[in-house]
Amino acid sequence: MKLVLNHISKSFQSAGETVALFHHFDFTCPSGSARLLTGPSGSGKTTLLRIIYGLEPPDEGEVLFDDVSLYSLPEAERRRFRRKTIGFADQDSSLLPQLTALENVQLSTLGEKEDYSAQALAWLEEFGLEKRSGFFPQQLSGGERQRVALARALLPNPKILLLDEPTSALDMERSDAFFKLIQQINHDHHITIVLATHNQRAMDFFPDGVNLALNVGVGKI
Repeated sequence: MKLVLNHISKSFQSAGETVALFHHFDFTCPSGSARLLTGPSGSGKTTLLRIIYGLEPPDEGEVLFDDVSLYSLPEAERRRFRRKTIGFADQDSSLLPQLTALENVQLSTLGEKEDYSAQALAWLEEFGLEKRSGFFPQQLSGGERQRVALARALLPNPKILLLDEPTSALDMERSDAFFKLIQQINHDHHITIVLATHNQRAMDFFPDGVNLALNVGVGKI
């Protein structure tokens, strides 16, 4: 699925002033590709992902998934589109401590009529976590928890995957392993991926990207 942001503008209020975070920002992620959004804290990475995910409408501009204009959809239809089409994992794995790894993965399909347990287990197996499926989050390492959260975001079969600072709690070795895993997912499953990070090592794995600190003008209106 192709993602296109056309002339996205977004501002917020700070100390009684209007601050422009994005002004006519354009971004394209071709179908089946992986693109980076880089920049330090405060450069707007999370806000931009929330706009793409359908949680935070832009002040101006359009978010296109192939021929679907996300914010032209009614609210209920936009929620259905998001649930079926977009996977999302943030920097905090947000696993429920009272649920096992397998149960946490299946959270994204609650309310669905179809049984996704086999598919959930298949993602854990692909990530080398089949022997951890019955473990609780506190029994898992940081890298394992992040992979469980990734498996949850990939259920059920999104066409585009959004990742917000997925390696922020990982050391360099585990970060590199996670980036390699994302590369493999992109290669094997042809899922369009947008990865927001301040980790510059990500550029070694995904050379195509946008540095928001350099490409998005921040200023006061």
